[in-house]
Amino acid sequence: MTIAIEHAESIRLKAKDAFVFLSRWARAPGRVGSITPSSRALALAMAREIPPLTLDDAPVVELGGGTGSITSGLLASGLAPQRLIVIERDPHLAALLRQRFKDVRVICGDAGELPTLLAGHGITRVAAVVSGLPLLLFPAELIKKIVTGSFQLLGQDRPLIQFTYGGTAPLSTDDFALDARRATKVWRNIPPATVWVFRKAVARAISTIE
Repeated sequence: MTIAIEHAESIRLKAKDAFVFLSRWARAPGRVGSITPSSRALALAMAREIPPLTLDDAPVVELGGGTGSITSGLLASGLAPQRLIVIERDPHLAALLRQRFKDVRVICGDAGELPTLLAGHGITRVAAVVSGLPLLLFPAELIKKIVTGSFQLLGQDRPLIQFTYGGTAPLSTDDFALDARRATKVWRNIPPATVWVFRKAVARAISTIE
């Protein structure tokens, strides 16, 4: 009986999330990349790319929390809620996230101002940035602000983890001097998505033959 009740509650929440997500998409289709929330499978695939806990205990930042589908998956992977910071631009969705994830720090603000947003909380270094933002729909100047701001906090060796519905990398490695790795294809998502991992490119010495 308890299992049946829990299953019914899960279905109700998924239906509610789909409705909320669709309504926010209708209000701002250029800011929302899909009419359905991301799947748990996609969230777990992204979580697997977060580096192991280091001595500095730096937080993990999620960009574009939405209704919390990726947030939930990150926490289910074992990430401590106290280490997770979610950035959500939509005040309605930010309030929903705060209600659902009591121990997660939710900041209502624009991901294009990430270093400034986190500086207000005393944070200048992060372990990973997990992005659920539809970067391919954003203007070039905003993409530049998001990527440069993320790596200002990540530094040389820590990843920006981004998914896309397209077949190619969602960021130009040349424009931003990045190394890109196609991590995995998640078929159990609507639509299927690919997880990409970006890091700052390591400078390579150029040898000159005299």
